[in-house]
Amino acid sequence: MFQDKFVFAQLVAFLNRSKFNRIVAKYGGDKYVKHFTCWNQLLALMFGQLSNRESLRDLIIALGAHRSKCYHLGMGKNISKSSLARANQDRDYRIFEEFVYFLVNEAQQKRKTDIFKLGGNVYAFDSTTIDLCLNVFWWAKFRKKKGGIKVHTLYDVETQIPTFFHITTASVHDSKAMDKQHLKIKKFWGTTENVVRIQIYAAICAYCLVAIIQHDMKLDRTTYEVLQILSISLTDKTHLKDLFNKTNFQYDKERCDSNEPSLFDF
Repeated sequence: MFQDKFVFAQLVAFLNRSKFNRIVAKYGGDKYVKHFTCWNQLLALMFGQLSNRESLRDLIIALGAHRSKCYHLGMGKNISKSSLARANQDRDYRIFEEFVYFLVNEAQQKRKTDIFKLGGNVYAFDSTTIDLCLNVFWWAKFRKKKGGIKVHTLYDVETQIPTFFHITTASVHDSKAMDKQHLKIKKFWGTTENVVRIQIYAAICAYCLVAIIQHDMKLDRTTYEVLQILSISLTDKTHLKDLFNKTNFQYDKERCDSNEPSLFDF
């Protein structure tokens, strides 16, 4: 099934594209769109999240370096900075929000193990405050000279999946909204509320996708290990089973740690 496919293309094969397309149709996301669809947009943003891109420009440069691979990575034709920025600005964030909740439910169901034996779910309630420059993110007013947002999350301790999240201004107290797992986004790739929401939802999609893959492939690796491996191998043509195979990793490590003389040994 995955022979000669890029790692990223193998990953997104685990996503329910039919469900995503139905959500897009519901909100008219691809109306009048000829080339850069909502699906292409989601994959581009997830690629940026998984490869740890720090800005929109950084992402476009990375994709440009793999220009001939974009179509086979699932992102359609070559992506320009302006087309991605415009899509993030104009498309309804609810498309990605609704798909996130679908993925959250799927990941949660797959990872249930009832480790607490309590006959119900155990949740953690938390929120992450993200400071923003008020001059740039004018809509996120927190204090007189400070901007910020809060991502509130209800976190399923057993499955390690965020089951509910709500984005508000930073002034909203935790008791007024439910909460969300800590999400590391180094930099937002735009300044409007719509752009920020879409980027956060794409990041959560990437996290849930990793959780689904861990379950379906029965990976003997932590989420951290999986994310680190993926960050440097998205454009490789390695089968996922081989990519995450600890036996192969140990063999390579032992080979590198052998007693063969080093080029720099004197």
